[in-house]
Amino acid sequence: MMCKLRAVMWALAGLTLCTCIASVRWFLLSDRLAAEQRIPLSTPTAESRSWSRTNQEMKRRKAIVDHFCHDSFWQGAAANGIPGSGIPTAGEDPITEELVNNLSMLNNLIVDDKNHMLYCYVPKVACTNWKRMMLILTGATNLTQPLSIPADSVHRKNVFTKLSDLEPDGIRHRLQTYRKFLFVRHPIERVVSAFRNKFEKNYTSSAYFKKRFGVKIIKKYRQGIEPDDVPETGDGVKFSEFISYLIDTKSEYLNEHWAPVSNMCHPCLVRFQIIGKYETLADDAEYILRLVGAPPTIHFPEVIPSKTTALVESYVDTLTPRQKQGLIRIYENDFRIFNYNFRNLI
Repeated sequence: MMCKLRAVMWALAGLTLCTCIASVRWFLLSDRLAAEQRIPLSTPTAESRSWSRTNQEMKRRKAIVDHFCHDSFWQGAAANGIPGSGIPTAGEDPITEELVNNLSMLNNLIVDDKNHMLYCYVPKVACTNWKRMMLILTGATNLTQPLSIPADSVHRKNVFTKLSDLEPDGIRHRLQTYRKFLFVRHPIERVVSAFRNKFEKNYTSSAYFKKRFGVKIIKKYRQGIEPDDVPETGDGVKFSEFISYLIDTKSEYLNEHWAPVSNMCHPCLVRFQIIGKYETLADDAEYILRLVGAPPTIHFPEVIPSKTTALVESYVDTLTPRQKQGLIRIYENDFRIFNYNFRNLI
């Protein structure tokens, strides 16, 4: 009898314990469910949405470049023993060796060893502000506000280490391991911007360009002008005269302010991971700064909309159909590689 009573008591105790445990678990679960109802699931912030959108756009741009290079360059190169894809081993990639053996192709690539980056600067595509940023990012200046750095100081010789300054092994290592980026702009808008800046404005640098290029352009392309009537300062170059000069000049001799980006940065050889665009400069710049882990206090200067954009059509309208076609041919690769449209200009 005592044994049965003891068994019943143990059973009741076990049942009570299970009930308590179940109750505690239920209350904990209830509290969690209530908390989930009170605190909604986190939603993407505007910053995270912008990052995701820009990240996808960068992948799309790179895919377009890769497609063009595969069809127009890498296929032909592969036929000659040059591979077009994959991560090469140091010293074994003929595409890299092509760059190593032609240092002039690397003159526009700025080296940032601190952040393991290579930046190909393109004049008339916010390159002054990007050079300011590169000084800050590399630690070459103690300043943290880009616009406090004088514009002319970033364009002086020996301010930056260029990839062409390095020894072959150093070039190979950086080409194959560093993050590489550049910024591009609609080719015709860039040409108009360069013309306005160098031939229509009265900046200090404009006087040099007018005298070096303007005098020759007027002398050769202005109909009916006598040699003695050509202004010594080179003032007064017309846009149509400038375009005739571009058309008649071999691309390798074009000044970097209006040379095709594909001739300066060689995207089929350098294989950039990030292609920023002037048209989305603010978002793209912020994306790159956060990508390299720049301090949150470091920001690209405020982007002021360019006045040139609204003027492009009026400048192009001064050209003959032949000049328009010639202008498109000069920048044909830039249009295709960086996915710009020119149909509305001809």
